[in-house]
Amino acid sequence: MEEIIGRTVEVLKALANPVRLSILALCLKHERSSRELREILGISKPLLIAHLRRLVALGLLEYRVDFDERRMIVKKYYRTRIKEICVDRGLLEEIAREIAGVGEEPSP
Repeated sequence: MEEIIGRTVEVLKALANPVRLSILALCLKHERSSRELREILGISKPLLIAHLRRLVALGLLEYRVDFDERRMIVKKYYRTRIKEICVDRGLLEEIAREIAGVGEEPSP
């Protein structure tokens, strides 16, 4: 029970930050490189990296690595993990059942 609640709290904290929420929105329909994200958001590289790490650690964002042979650099392209973002009624009901006990009936 505490694990579910703790994870949900961490996800909600991440979503409450305007920069992280913007990153998830920008990566929802299109993969974005960190450079693209920096340019769009107008933030520093260290700040962006901190936000990206938090989102990846929570499983809200994933990335693929691509090697640019011409420039000899590694690029990461980020995309939102849509299934991980939903905090729906079912999850909240599951938490409520855990708190109240297994015998609780789900509400309609």
